[in-house]
Amino acid sequence: MILTKTNSAFLNLTPFANLLKSLLFPTALLLFATSIAQSEIDSLSQLINDEANPSQKAGLLLKRGVLFSKNERQKGFDDLEQALNFFSEKGDDQGETDSYIAFGNLHFIYGEPHEAARYDSLAMQLAKNIQYKKGRAVAIGNLGREFINLGDLNKAETLIKEAIAIEETFKPLDKDRLAELYNRYNIIVSAKGNYLEGLSLIEKAIALSKGSKNDKQVSLIYSNYANTLSRLSKFDEAVKAHFRVIRLCEKKKDTTGLLRVYNNLGIAFRNGGEFDKAITYYKKSIALAKDAANYKSLGLNYVNLATVYSEKGQLEAMDTLYRQGIEYFEKASDIGGIAFANHNYGNFLVISKNYTEADKRLEKAYKLRKQIGAELAAASSLSVLGKSAMEQKNWKKAEEYLLAAEPFYKGKARENRNLKELYGYLKTLYTEKENFERALYYQTQELELEKSIFTENEKINALKTETAYEMEKRDMEMSLQKQKQELERQRLLLIGGSVMLILFLTSLSLWLRRKQLKERHQAQLINIEQEHRLYLAKSLKNAEQQERKKIAHKLHDEAGSILSIAILNLKQIQADVFKRESKAQEKLETTQKLLGDISESVRNISHTLMPVALEKYGLKAAIHDIVNAVNTSQKLTVEEIIEGLDDTSSWSEEYCLTVYRIVQEAMNNIIKHAQATHVLLQLVELEDSVTVYIEDNGKGIDSNLRKDGIGLKMLKNNVAYLNGTIEINGNSNNGTFILAELPIEITKKTK
Repeated sequence: MILTKTNSAFLNLTPFANLLKSLLFPTALLLFATSIAQSEIDSLSQLINDEANPSQKAGLLLKRGVLFSKNERQKGFDDLEQALNFFSEKGDDQGETDSYIAFGNLHFIYGEPHEAARYDSLAMQLAKNIQYKKGRAVAIGNLGREFINLGDLNKAETLIKEAIAIEETFKPLDKDRLAELYNRYNIIVSAKGNYLEGLSLIEKAIALSKGSKNDKQVSLIYSNYANTLSRLSKFDEAVKAHFRVIRLCEKKKDTTGLLRVYNNLGIAFRNGGEFDKAITYYKKSIALAKDAANYKSLGLNYVNLATVYSEKGQLEAMDTLYRQGIEYFEKASDIGGIAFANHNYGNFLVISKNYTEADKRLEKAYKLRKQIGAELAAASSLSVLGKSAMEQKNWKKAEEYLLAAEPFYKGKARENRNLKELYGYLKTLYTEKENFERALYYQTQELELEKSIFTENEKINALKTETAYEMEKRDMEMSLQKQKQELERQRLLLIGGSVMLILFLTSLSLWLRRKQLKERHQAQLINIEQEHRLYLAKSLKNAEQQERKKIAHKLHDEAGSILSIAILNLKQIQADVFKRESKAQEKLETTQKLLGDISESVRNISHTLMPVALEKYGLKAAIHDIVNAVNTSQKLTVEEIIEGLDDTSSWSEEYCLTVYRIVQEAMNNIIKHAQATHVLLQLVELEDSVTVYIEDNGKGIDSNLRKDGIGLKMLKNNVAYLNGTIEINGNSNNGTFILAELPIEITKKTK
C-alpha cells in the first residue's frame, strides 16, 4: 500500500532532518495557515465589494466573519453583526438564524463554548419557531458540540442523536454534515467507554466522507478513527491512520489539527510501549498548543506527558506536570478534562503513598465524571479509591468503593479490562477479610473475563480484516483521482499561460483606474468626516445653549424669588425693630433660612456647571461623589467598580468633564425613568481608552416607544464628541445596559 511506504519513509528520516522539522515546521505552518486564511478573506472581500444584492452581500459577510484569526476577532464580529442587523431589519428570520449559527461558530473557534452555546440556543429556538428544519438541525448539532467541549456528555448525546435523526430525513443527504455528526457521536460514546460502538460510528463517518473535499473534516474523522483503534489495542493501524492525518493537516496547513494528531500519536506510541517517541510527539503538540493558546490541548498534553514519565519511572516533576494540566483544563472550563487530570494525578499519588491528597483528587474526579454522565470513568475512579483504601488497611471503606463501582459495568461489556481490574481488587479485599467464598466468586469472574477479552480481540481482528480491503481500495481510488487532477491542473496552466500577458496589461489598467477611484473616494470620506464633526460641534453647541437657559431659569426662579422675600423681610425688620410685638426675631430667623436656601440653590447650580470635586480632586473623586449622592438617597443602590483613573493629570480638562457628564447623565436617566433599585457602575482605564459600563435592573427600554429622548441624545453626543463608541440596549422589564469606549485625550504640556 502507498500508505505504508509513506509512513516508512516518514519514520526513517535522519536525526538531523527530524530536528529541523521539529524546530521549523510549526512556525512555517502558522505562517502558511495565516497566508491561506488571508487569501480567502481577500477573495470574499472582493466579492462583497462587487455584490449589489444586499441579501447576498450579508450572506458573504457571514462566510468572511468566521475566517478572521483571534487577534482580529473584532473584524469577524463586525461582519456578523452587520449581517445580523440587515436580516433583522428586513425581517428575514432564516437569515437571522444563520447569523446566530455563525456567531456560535466564531465563539467556538475562539475557545468560548459558553458563548457559542448561547447563540446556538437562540438559533435553535428561532429555527423551530419558523420551521426552518435545516437551520434547526445545524444549531442542535453545534449545541451538542459545545456540550462535548463543556464535558456534559449526556446532554451532548441527546442533542447529537436528535440532529442525526433530522439530517437523515433530508434528500439528498448532506454527507459532510452527517459525517461530522457521526464523528461527534463517536467522541461521546468513546468518552463513555463504549469503544466498539465508537468504532461502528466512526466508520460510518469515514464512509460518508468518501470523496469529500473538506480535508480538515476528513483529517478530524481519521484522527478519531486512529484514537478508537488505539483504544482497541490496534497500535500499528492507529499509527498509520495518525500519519495519514498528518499529511492532510500539512496539506491544509491546519495547525489545530496537527497539534491534536501529535498528541494522539503520543498516546498511540505510549500504548505501544515506545515512551521516548511518545514524549517527542507530546512536546511537539505542546509547542503548537502554546502558540495557538489552546488550553484544552495543553491540559491533555501535560497530563499525558506526566503519565509517560511515570511509566518510565522518572517521577521528579510529576506534581508540577499534573497541576499544570489541571490549571489548563480549568482555563478551558473543560469539566471532563479536569476530572481526567485529577483521576490520573490521584492514581499517581496512590502509587507514591500520598493517600490523603490522592483520595481528595480521586473523589473530585468521581464527582465530576458522575456529573457529566461518564459512568465508566466514574467507576474507574471508585476502583482506584478502593485500591487506596485497601493499601491504608481501611477494609470497610474499600468495600464500599469497590461494590459501588461494580454496577456501573452492567450492560457495558467492552470495559472488560477495567472490570477485570475491579474483580482483582475485590478478590484481594475478601481474601484479606477471610471471606473466601466471596474471594473465590470474584476470582472466577476474573478468569471468565480473561476468556471474553480474548474472544473480543478476535472479533475486533475480524472486523478490521473486513475493512482493510475497503481502506486500501479507497486509498488507490484517491491516488488515481489525484493523478487526474494533476493532469487537469497542468492543462489549465498551459491555457492560462497563453493569456497571462493580456490579463496582466488589463489588470494594470484596471489597477490604475481603481487607484484613482480610491483616492477620489478617500477625499469624499474626509469631506464627510469633516461635515460630521461640524454637525457634532453644532449639536454640542445647541446642547450647551439649552443648558445655559436651564441655569438662567434656575437662577431666576429659585434664587431670585427667595432673594426678593429675604429683602422684603429685612425691610420689615428695619421698620419694626423698635416696635413692641413686631416679631422681628421670627422674621430674622425666616430671613436667615431663606438666605441659607439661596446658598444651597446657588451651590447646586454651581456644581451642575462645574463639579467642585472634579476641579479640586480629579475625575475618580468626582465619580465617587455622584455614587455617594445617589446611595445617600437610599432609593437606589449603586455598586461601583473603578479600575485605574488614579492619575488623570495628563488628560485634558474637557475629556475628564465629558466622562463625568456621561456618568452623570446616565445616572439621571436611571433615576428619572428606569424605576430601578440597583445599578452596576464600572469604569476601567485601559492603555489608550476608558471603558464605561452601566447596568440597571429597571423597567428597560420599550421597543414600541421612541428610544432617542433628550437624555439619550445628550449621552450619545457626549460620546461622539470624544470619538468614542456607545451601545445602549435593554428589553422591557429586563433592565438596561450602557457600554461606552472613549479614546483618552492627552493634554500636550508646554514647558
